[in-house]
Order: sequence, then structure tokens, then C-alpha cells
Amino acid sequence: MSSRARPYKSPLREEQAEATRARVLEGLVRVIVSDGVGELSVPAVAKEAGVSVPTIYRHFGSKQGLVDALGEYVATKSGLGWVDFDKPTNVDEFVEMIEEMYRRSGRIDPALRAAMATDVGQHARRATMPRRLKAIEDSLSLVAEGVAGDDFERLRDIILILGSSAMTRAFKDYLDMNSEQAADTVTWVVRLLIEAVTGDRPPGNKGMSN
Repeated sequence: MSSRARPYKSPLREEQAEATRARVLEGLVRVIVSDGVGELSVPAVAKEAGVSVPTIYRHFGSKQGLVDALGEYVATKSGLGWVDFDKPTNVDEFVEMIEEMYRRSGRIDPALRAAMATDVGQHARRATMPRRLKAIEDSLSLVAEGVAGDDFERLRDIILILGSSAMTRAFKDYLDMNSEQAADTVTWVVRLLIEAVTGDRPPGNKGMSN
């Protein structure tokens, strides 16, 4: 009895596919930044990227699939994804990770920043939320042992907001802080929150531990 042949995976073909996906997403960024579109045009993206419309659908499945891929693309290219960091083993490493994310946020390409500020970018960001929340949970569970239920979810949600690009912009727009200053403030808050929730320090105790 003959056995079914295993599908052959070509590294070169996979590299070409990734290169095509990146080319399309770069075209998407240029289109939404230059046009400020409310309703995304796949043909416009195809023209900007120098590929055919069927190529886009072959790689992304649908217009929504293309938009959903934008958030992860921007996070990966800018190094702002939680999964881009090694898992922390203690609170110090956790807050250092957030601090580095703020530094990288200050260096993000202006075109990528502008793209994520559009309506299309907002939709793309929402598509990444489940994965971002899961990545935060995985890291937080290593440094906030014993915290569960509502306390864990609230801590996770607050850290998501504190580490968001919207918070980075708020520090700059409202307080004229650069990324380093904002990172210092945010990591101070995150450290206090984790210490308070884990019981390492009474919530009302002022000052930072060494």
C-alpha cells in the first residue's frame, strides 16, 4: 500500500512569500498614510506594492486579513511586540522590558506611526489585542506568582494600557516628556502595582524599595 507523500516545504519559497507579504504591507502603509483612506482599496495597495490583486488575496485571504496583518507587522518591524523579548524571571526584568519598549517607541519610523494613527491602523491594532494580552499574561504570570482572578486581569489590562503607543503619545502631548522620561514614570508605576498586588509591600507604603 502506497503512502501519501509529505508536502514539500521549500525554504526559498517561504522566504519569497514572506518578502511578498512585507512588500504588500509596506505598500499598505504608504497608501493609508498618503491617502488617509476611510475605505481601504485593495487595488490601490496592489499598485503601490507592485503586485497583482490576486497576489494580495492569495497571501492574506481577504481585505480584513490584510488589515489584521498590519498590527503584527508594525510591532515586529519596530520591535514593540511583547513576544520580541525574552520572558522575564523577576520584577526588575519585567519593568526593564517595558522601559525598552518605550525607548523603541521613541525611535519608531514616522510612516509606521502615522499609519497606526489612521482608522485602518486602529482596526489593525484591535486585531492584535488577543495576542498582546496573552503575551502580557505569560510574562506577568512569571513575576506575579499567586495573583489570579480579577486581580490578575486588572493588572494585565492596566499594564497593556501603560505600555501602549497611546500612552506614549499622552506623555509627550500632555507633559512634554520624551520616551526616556515617560519610561521612568511608567516603570515606577508598574513596579508599585506588582509589589502591591503580590503583597511584597503594603499598598499605602510610600517610596521605592531598593
